[in-house]
Amino acid sequence: QHYFIQSNLRMGEQQGEEGCMTQLRNMSRRELFIQFCVLVGFVILCMGGGGIIGAVSVADEDDSAWFESLKKPCFNPPAAVFAPVWAILYLFMAIAAFVVWRSTTFRKQPAPLVVFFIQLILNFAWTLIFRKGRALLASFVEIVILWIAVLVTMILFFRVRPWVHFLLLPYIMWVTFATILNYSLWQLNPDK
Repeated sequence: QHYFIQSNLRMGEQQGEEGCMTQLRNMSRRELFIQFCVLVGFVILCMGGGGIIGAVSVADEDDSAWFESLKKPCFNPPAAVFAPVWAILYLFMAIAAFVVWRSTTFRKQPAPLVVFFIQLILNFAWTLIFRKGRALLASFVEIVILWIAVLVTMILFFRVRPWVHFLLLPYIMWVTFATILNYSLWQLNPDK
């Protein structure tokens, strides 16, 4: 706890007494444009990457038929829930990553964003392992690793900006649910 207080005090000293709006007003148009481009880049990376992976996995009729053939637990949500939930989660992830990038830039403190990108790759990989690979056990192992990576990302983001990890709380809750669901699917379908 002492470390978090010290790091927050140092960050406060670096930023001075300026609020966010004052900082924005003091930026040049070029700086604002760069900030905007980075934010858009994070949104495109998170939402676009997730959308492409999701579309590829759902578009394949064989994969969809395989998924439909699985025995599912009673708490399995309807298919229509997944796309809007992931869209919101990816947007929150992009905003959180942008805030951390803006606070640290990548050169000063790379660890939070490196771990963020690792968990994002794990996130995208899970869909491919589960849907395209049809590997229930392997996808369960992978999603446990993803859950750990999300937790580490939250901790590192907290150290940069304490409030930012709240943007990732819905994400880790959904990954927790998905982990339980993946485990249940594996248990109910041992032959698949």
